[in-house]
Amino acid sequence: MYLKKVYSKQKTLVVLLFITAIVSFLSCSKEVPVDDIDFQRHLVAGTGTYENTKKIWKLDSLAIDGKPYVLSTNQKKYTKTFNHNGAYMDSDGFAGVWEIAKLDELTHTSTSTTGTKVTNVYKILEVNSAQLNIQLLGTTSKYEYFFIISN
Repeated sequence: MYLKKVYSKQKTLVVLLFITAIVSFLSCSKEVPVDDIDFQRHLVAGTGTYENTKKIWKLDSLAIDGKPYVLSTNQKKYTKTFNHNGAYMDSDGFAGVWEIAKLDELTHTSTSTTGTKVTNVYKILEVNSAQLNIQLLGTTSKYEYFFIISN
């Protein structure tokens, strides 16, 4: 009789351990690694998670054809805001959408407050959590913009 009780308790314990192991295994979060393009999107506009849904980039400096350009007081206040959901706006009143469809290529299409529609394509020279350096494509002069994170 005593052996039956011990065996029954051991059997119950094994079943409980098995159920605990299954529940633990099923509740593990599975993170899917992001590809290089999604990684750049996250650096430019945030991951879309709590308090990381947009990034505001403030113009820090500008070079035209490799030469530093002195920014005016208003230019020093210029910002670009990239929302994780694809929305874009800048401090000049342009709003629209942005995308990184190819690695190192940022495109945004926006409309001004007067209705002017503009599409700009930039080569991403460098992006990390603190800075965004881009070069405007499709122009005769070489415009390089250097932004720092503002939010």
